[in-house]
Amino acid sequence: MQDHFSSVSWDIALIDPDGFAQGMKRTRPGKKLFPHIGLAYLAASLEKNGDRVSVLDAGIATQREIQRFLSQPYNIVGITATSFTFREALIVAREIKKRYPSVPVLVGGPHTSIDPQGCLADPVIDFAIRGEGEVAAVDFIEVLKHAGCVSRELLDQIPGIVFREHGTVYAGQPAARIRQLDALPYPAWHLFPMRRYKQHVLLSSRGCPMDCSFCAIKTIWGVQWIRRNPKEVVAEMAWMVQKWGRKLVHINDDNLTMNAVHIESFCDEIIKRRLQVQWVAQGMRADAARMDSLKKMRRAGCHRVSLGIESIDSGVLDAVGKKETPEDMAQAIDLCKQVGIQVLGMFMIGNQNDTLETVRKSIVFAKEKKIDLPAFYMALPYPGTRLWEYVKTQGKFVNEDYLSFDHMSTEPVFETRVFTLEQRRQVYRETERFCRVQLLKYHLFFWWLPRVIKRNAYEIRTEITLYLKAFFAPLRLLRMLFQRWTPGGTK
Repeated sequence: MQDHFSSVSWDIALIDPDGFAQGMKRTRPGKKLFPHIGLAYLAASLEKNGDRVSVLDAGIATQREIQRFLSQPYNIVGITATSFTFREALIVAREIKKRYPSVPVLVGGPHTSIDPQGCLADPVIDFAIRGEGEVAAVDFIEVLKHAGCVSRELLDQIPGIVFREHGTVYAGQPAARIRQLDALPYPAWHLFPMRRYKQHVLLSSRGCPMDCSFCAIKTIWGVQWIRRNPKEVVAEMAWMVQKWGRKLVHINDDNLTMNAVHIESFCDEIIKRRLQVQWVAQGMRADAARMDSLKKMRRAGCHRVSLGIESIDSGVLDAVGKKETPEDMAQAIDLCKQVGIQVLGMFMIGNQNDTLETVRKSIVFAKEKKIDLPAFYMALPYPGTRLWEYVKTQGKFVNEDYLSFDHMSTEPVFETRVFTLEQRRQVYRETERFCRVQLLKYHLFFWWLPRVIKRNAYEIRTEITLYLKAFFAPLRLLRMLFQRWTPGGTK
């Protein structure tokens, strides 16, 4: 089926439920790193189809804004969910059903690909979409508009739709991958409170062909890496900065440097247009680091790259399926430092073959390489990954409820015979201390001449802003205390 402009226009609500519980108590607007790009793409596609769309980001909205949003009548409500926000998605769905029992509630996002059947276990969710939703959602809503009561025969014609009929949940194949990403309209940022976000967000590609044991991306996106035309990406970047202000741009690709021609063409276009913008790369493989490419990235405004190092032990890397070596990791860090690109080095605790000693080995490596921003995370197994099967067969879950997992959790969710629960807790405390010390050193030695000459403009500006905030913090505190204890103030 194809999306088309309908003669019938619906009022559609799209909701990011992350932070909903806190939002129901919030009296002042919240702040967030960047908005939800998946919802923005979906909203733009629905608007292009002629529908009226409203978006709620529960993580930054006030209680009054949430109540006002939920009190509006809609023809259908869509909620995005990852596994760790799915329970909040259910809470939002219940709030919708309390007010409007007959309004269909549709859920999408990564969790629907991991557990399509479970998404409809609670009756407050009527439908789900597996895979990319920009085409599938438009097709589905068109069917609802014109068919009224939908049947299994009708829904089976829409790839990606998960539905319930007579108590049975039917989940077919995921929606087909969108091949022409540039055919999608720009994300509908006008529906978001853009001033509340610290960064812009951009996608130049979708997917990753790699097969790391801990990653669910194959279940969510499939195995194909599909890229956009770099000229179109830079045009969108220029539009976004011109329309919504100059901020750091977060390029949220899973594997930005998958193709050398892609990343270099992207940088060439930024340089050609003299687009003065700073950006960070969310996903970059160490074995893709080349001096020529990194120099172009730096000239084009790249401020930081995130390297998924995971471990510096070759046995762990092989077991994970990284297809990279410790030497690749070391060389990538060295090259980034040479060109002045900051490195966020991400490590994991608890993958296959990991032990107390291998994690300590990674700490030593991060210290010797003077990684700008080292970060250690507990390994979290999700259904559909090899890590999940590994824990099932060779380990022991402490917490098997993956809906309760938190990416920033300090507690391990499983253990193995060679890497016990207490050892994992112990080494995590060691990584926390190390990361705090490294962060302190970063700030203490920021202006040391051999380092500062390689700092980029964004780093320097951010550091100066931090100093100013620290300097004025006591004055702000005194002002708050003065206001509190003056007549009429809250005591």
